[in-house]
Amino acid sequence: MLTGQETVPIPPQFQTDFSDLLDSLKASTGTVALPALALLRATGPEARSFLQSQLTNDARQVSPTRAQLAGYCSPKGRLLTVMTVQQLAEDDFALWLPAVIAAPTLKRLKMFVLRSKLSLSDASNECDTLGLMGDGAAAQLEQLGFSVPAEPYAATASTDHWLLRCAGAVPRFLLRASAEKIADWRRTLGLPELPAEHWTLAEILAGTPQVVAETVDHFVPQTVDLDQAGGVSFTKGCYPGQEIVARVHYLGRAKQRLRLARASGLLAAGTPVMDEAGRSVGEVMACAEAGSDHALASLSLNVSQGTAPLHSVEGHALWPVSAAAEAVGD
Repeated sequence: MLTGQETVPIPPQFQTDFSDLLDSLKASTGTVALPALALLRATGPEARSFLQSQLTNDARQVSPTRAQLAGYCSPKGRLLTVMTVQQLAEDDFALWLPAVIAAPTLKRLKMFVLRSKLSLSDASNECDTLGLMGDGAAAQLEQLGFSVPAEPYAATASTDHWLLRCAGAVPRFLLRASAEKIADWRRTLGLPELPAEHWTLAEILAGTPQVVAETVDHFVPQTVDLDQAGGVSFTKGCYPGQEIVARVHYLGRAKQRLRLARASGLLAAGTPVMDEAGRSVGEVMACAEAGSDHALASLSLNVSQGTAPLHSVEGHALWPVSAAAEAVGD
């Protein structure tokens, strides 16, 4: 565990390269319990059109075999949440998002239903969710008889289970079914239970934007690379905050972008990040322990900021790299 606040010298190979961590995560095939992940459900003949009117991405492109990353913004164009939208049936959609903001997100979405023909509910406790990750995850799913999605956000759904492939170089899958089925599949596979931090690290390396309670209403989509992750459509039409998001896009004025960094300690989401002169240059979007003496962080950081060391208000040192894609060798 990381306890100290002193600056820890960073090994030279970690300054611009995260392949060591990536290889380690890929080599560890196992299951992951995901209690921090919630699931909302939008059901009804106007569910798709409602999501189209509220989210940053084009809900018309979601299909039973293709899920989609999307944001939900305030009128000021700042993210209230980032979610993955999966179609389960003709008029039935699952919205995967962090459990800590599921209730306020559901409450706000319901405010705009009005006379639309759909129902919104928290379906988190209706079934169980199991994460599988690692280079051997696809083969393990095939052993259970699944047709395994090959591309990020590719999906399958049936009456008794849903399967979704997540983004990133580390193979990861979300499997949703009854508690009995999940328990039975766990026993059949006999895989080790991996720490939840492994999943978080893979998410950070994938460059997947995240919003949690501490960062609600902090980020315009572009400042956490939601547009580059395929989570924003600039042709779909109106949604809350659309004018602000479009203005940033067409005028090219995103002041911050997502960056990866090694950190000498674990940092909470929303923690301000300063340069050597003590000026605020960004904030932490997500962070997870990546070893006994360091952590991996994703930062919403000023685009003018180079790779000079940074620090947090707690005194932890951070070493950013130029871009997330470069960090993992994409």
